[in-house]
Amino acid sequence: MSIRTAEELKHAQNLATTAQTLAIIAMVTLIVAIVARGGTVIAGNLFSSETTWRDGIQNIGLVLIELLPAFLFIEAINHLRRALTKFGSGEFFRSDVSQHVAEAGSFAIYAMLALMVITPNLTLWVSHQGGFDVRIEPEYIGMLAFAVFVCAVGKILSAATDIKSENDAFV
Repeated sequence: MSIRTAEELKHAQNLATTAQTLAIIAMVTLIVAIVARGGTVIAGNLFSSETTWRDGIQNIGLVLIELLPAFLFIEAINHLRRALTKFGSGEFFRSDVSQHVAEAGSFAIYAMLALMVITPNLTLWVSHQGGFDVRIEPEYIGMLAFAVFVCAVGKILSAATDIKSENDAFV
């Protein structure tokens, strides 16, 4: 391995370690936001003497539906965090690493679909309004495309890992 390659590898490992730290911060931030948003609604409905139990359950259900994309994004970030942990320790060509990257992309796709289609429609149905709604914003399309790209990179890493394993077996 050349000196330049070793330096680039070390730089990539350091970048992965930094990104892992940012992933943990993002997960904690999402969890705090979920607890703050969901906790206040749940507590308010459970302990309110003004709300009927049926309305309370509906309100709690609505906030949980609203938080579904955040739960899915937490899982996406968690899979990326796991891959970044391996990258940080220099483990680049392992099937579990590529699987985590692909799963991160898949969960991000699910989160974006939940944000765009599932959440608006479940909200309409649970609130007894009926109908069909889709949230299509330019940034949602961009994030969906990005999630598809991450998933594709995970699948490509998986194929590259398989090819590397086969090549190593011949040596």
